[in-house]
Amino acid sequence: MSGGAPPIPKLPGYTVCLPQSLSDKGFKKGQTLTYVNGYQREDALAQVKDLPERIAQATDGAMAAGATGTGFLPASMMQDTATKLPQWVENDRKVLRFYGYFKESVVESNMENHRIRKVILYYYLEDDSMHVAEPRQDNSGIPQGVFIKRHRVTRDDGSFFNPGDFSVGDTVSIYGRTFYLVDADSFTREFMAARGKEQGPPLPYPGDPVDVYRATFGMNRGRAPEAREDSPGSTTRRVNDFKAYVEARLGKPSHLLDGDRLRQFLENNKKVLRFWCVWDERTTMYGDRRPYVLHYYLEDDSVEVLEINENNSGRDPFPVFLKRGPLPKVVVKTNTTLNPKFRKDQCYNAGDFRLGLFINVLGRDFYLHDADTFTKQWYKDNLGYTDEEMSPVDIKEPILPKPRAAVPAYNGYGTIEDSLQNCLSLVPKPPKRDLHKLMNKDKIILRFVVRMVDTDTHKHSATDLARRFILSYFMMDDSNLIFEPPVRNTGIAGGKFLERQKIYKPRSEEIYTYLDLYVGATIEVFNRTFELLEADEYTLTYMENYKDIFVMADTDVLIRSLKAQVGGKEDAVRSSLIAADKGGSGSLSGDDLEAGLQSSGLKFTRHQAISLKRRLDKNKTGTISIEEFLGLLGL
Repeated sequence: MSGGAPPIPKLPGYTVCLPQSLSDKGFKKGQTLTYVNGYQREDALAQVKDLPERIAQATDGAMAAGATGTGFLPASMMQDTATKLPQWVENDRKVLRFYGYFKESVVESNMENHRIRKVILYYYLEDDSMHVAEPRQDNSGIPQGVFIKRHRVTRDDGSFFNPGDFSVGDTVSIYGRTFYLVDADSFTREFMAARGKEQGPPLPYPGDPVDVYRATFGMNRGRAPEAREDSPGSTTRRVNDFKAYVEARLGKPSHLLDGDRLRQFLENNKKVLRFWCVWDERTTMYGDRRPYVLHYYLEDDSVEVLEINENNSGRDPFPVFLKRGPLPKVVVKTNTTLNPKFRKDQCYNAGDFRLGLFINVLGRDFYLHDADTFTKQWYKDNLGYTDEEMSPVDIKEPILPKPRAAVPAYNGYGTIEDSLQNCLSLVPKPPKRDLHKLMNKDKIILRFVVRMVDTDTHKHSATDLARRFILSYFMMDDSNLIFEPPVRNTGIAGGKFLERQKIYKPRSEEIYTYLDLYVGATIEVFNRTFELLEADEYTLTYMENYKDIFVMADTDVLIRSLKAQVGGKEDAVRSSLIAADKGGSGSLSGDDLEAGLQSSGLKFTRHQAISLKRRLDKNKTGTISIEEFLGLLGL
């Protein structure tokens, strides 16, 4: 033995024969098997850098190799584990799916002794686990979903299932329950075929005994119970309730007594037709036109009517107008408190509803005018209705003006505004004033010099004709004030002639406004006629500034009118103006110009003449050039 190594005792069983000394090389067995995320793997594979290429090579080799012996895997997959990829890497996200069913026994039922329950079997290749799921079915009454949760399932002999244990057409026993495999998806078929295990053709599911039972007695489904006529020649028939009661006590099935509606319920569950309708009862006392919503349930042919609560309708909200139930087409009067039963053909069905028609709701005529989108599409798909037949009907009525009581004629007491308030309310209110005019027209007063004139019905004395008055018009409220300036030695005391108020036109309820006031106009004030002679400077300026309102102050309108009148009278107009210029100066005073135009037959008002003179006499000399005026007229 070499120095450094402990001596081995020379005893039987302790003597070893080594090919080389212990100091030259150790014989330690390294750890190669480890767990990563709960999966077994080898450390040697962790250092493999070309893992994608090895996965592809291993997969291609597995697909090309055939199955050998009695095992499921091919011989190429049984090679040395040092060159084999781990199963969780090779078969990541690869799941085999088989369709099948199992039979569940049913006791205490005369319709079926077992029930067919369809399932889907999932086998996960990455860890050889599996789970069984049962697709959920509406209204089945059976808890459905995950039937067997995912885990590694053992056979009856204690070993685990592998993909070779599943094949279309075979049976699989899992925990004492036998599953029949009838089909597989395309990936499963390709995967199994690549490994030499072809799958059989898809097999049909066996018929459910309860469906077979219903098909056998299908001639009774939907048949109305026996009925009798109430009287000879009567078309109204009702069910013999006592006979149905006796048959039910003797064990007759309910679907034979009242028709089998289970299939209708399963096919049309949660399908509701909605119509908007109105009930017009305005022909009766205190009647009204009220909107409603009608729901027709396809699952059991029941009808409910709901009331639409409108704002400010004055009615308490009672949403349920007719509770859900069959709606008879004809109201049957009965002397009992129990609701009578009706045959299916005596009640409304989906084919009886159409937009634009009336339906009888317990003696009340409801007009159908619109439906929702689902209802329209359902009628188009099932009954062949067109878009025109399902178009909504316009039920809007023309809005009539609110009737107002006729205002009686003015009786002469008080003002018209005050008397009108007595007709509008029991408690009279002050007349409303125009705040816009009060704010914008305040302190704007038009003043005119007026005098009394004779009329055909009223003559004045010479003293009254010589009197002069000041008429003040207040723009803020259209009121007028007439004041008479005092004149010495006339024998008439001056002062306020008319209190400030609105002046109404003769035999009318219309008042005089600023449009009626201009120089040369006449107004009648309490049977006295006044002529407007002059206006102050403020009034003339204000009217000229707003000539779009005061037409008499618009000289452009006057010139266009004179041009239209001068046509054919050019020489007469020129001659009359030259004749009025007695001094031959080529200019005329305002009064001479006005007299010359009037002598030539031209018509205009006194206020228009004043506005024209103010426009032409720019230098305030009191004279107007004849040539300048004729130039305006185009002469």
